[in-house]
Amino acid sequence: MMSARYGLAFLVFAALGGCVHQPLAVPATTVADANYLFQLGLMRGHLLAAHALYAIGEGEMARTHSKHPADELYAGLEAEFAARGATPFAAQLEAHADAMTSGTTADVDAAYAAVLPAIAATEAAVEDTSANLKARVIVLLLREAADEYAIGIVDGQLENAHEYQDAYGFTQVALQLARAEHARLAQWEGEDRQTFRRIATAIQALGDMWPTLVPPPRLQQHAARIHSAAAEVERLALRLQPPNRFR
Repeated sequence: MMSARYGLAFLVFAALGGCVHQPLAVPATTVADANYLFQLGLMRGHLLAAHALYAIGEGEMARTHSKHPADELYAGLEAEFAARGATPFAAQLEAHADAMTSGTTADVDAAYAAVLPAIAATEAAVEDTSANLKARVIVLLLREAADEYAIGIVDGQLENAHEYQDAYGFTQVALQLARAEHARLAQWEGEDRQTFRRIATAIQALGDMWPTLVPPPRLQQHAARIHSAAAEVERLALRLQPPNRFR
């Protein structure tokens, strides 16, 4: 599902942290970087869901998800790519969608293997590599996943399988980011690394909300669990050291 929330609203939302209390002052560059990485994370989530569905033989659902990064998100990032000196990856996205439509399994796997490093290269254009920024992106991804899940499962009833699958993809990307940051911080072996271990554990605990990629008609799960996980990540992030040039 696409709405204006993928635009300026996210900048405001990121700045406020989604909380009613007075937020800490956050540099505008940090907000912009978080929003940029968040939207790239949404692309990753759509593609992850597409690939997972394709792998279990759900080609039609997979094709729908594979088109969303280009159809809904990419155009809004082109100016960011140019400003940051990042290499665009429209061709890789198109090749992935084409492979989903008319290629073999090998073609799909190859296209997926090509588009992921292309996205990673644009993420690397962000100069801020702090653990704090990664935590902010994780929170944004989880909140978006919660919104999507609330559309997909309503009062225990399946209403929209696509949004349920989006929520899965976004949550998995958040988990990947937490695990990657935990691994990156290994060289310091400090409290920040343990914080990301706890963040990953909090996200991993949500796994039972997606018993299958194609959801059953009834599922007694609630999006509030994902919102709670996002709040827990925010709480844990308060333990992180202030950003510095080493992190």
